[in-house]
Amino acid sequence: MNLYQRILGHPFIYDRVRPLVVGGIDLSPLYRNLDAGPSDVILDIGCGTGAAHEYLTEFAAYHGFDTDEIAIESARKKTSAPNVSYECRIVTPADIERIAPTKIVLAGLLHHLTDDECLALLQICAKGPSVRRIATSDVVYLPRHYVSNLLAFLDRGRFVRKREQYLDLPRRAGLRVVQEDLVCSHPKSGKAMYLMMTLEPPPP
Repeated sequence: MNLYQRILGHPFIYDRVRPLVVGGIDLSPLYRNLDAGPSDVILDIGCGTGAAHEYLTEFAAYHGFDTDEIAIESARKKTSAPNVSYECRIVTPADIERIAPTKIVLAGLLHHLTDDECLALLQICAKGPSVRRIATSDVVYLPRHYVSNLLAFLDRGRFVRKREQYLDLPRRAGLRVVQEDLVCSHPKSGKAMYLMMTLEPPPP
């Protein structure tokens, strides 16, 4: 990871400065798409600094995974609830089996992964017998959205895609795209556009 990416990934920059640059960040639409309730087991892959806890109010258990040790340490400081856990490593098929998540969050993750990495991750999520829904959110290149496209280009993720390219990934992984939304980073002042996908396994 180069110095530019390390600076952008620092918790203070990520949590405090980044929202100012993009005109505010409101991920409420992502968590509405997730539709988590008190009986759900949440798996947050690429959980970062634990922003999910600003939006999730009900769940039976929450498991956050990220490969950034500094981000994980910051997330752990935000909550000490007994039904919340964080691990600093890549999630594996064995984790899916052990945790048995009903809902999976991929918030700002896919644009950090190559196509092959996205497909591998989405496939292990799709094969989880307990998984009922996956919610994603990523910066996206869009025609004539010049400011948003510039912000996407400057993002720490090196694999920002066009809308059609994102939508192709879950389909190739055997998941259904039940909803897609183009959402501004903040409903009043946002400058960045996100593509949010709601994914579900195919019916048995």
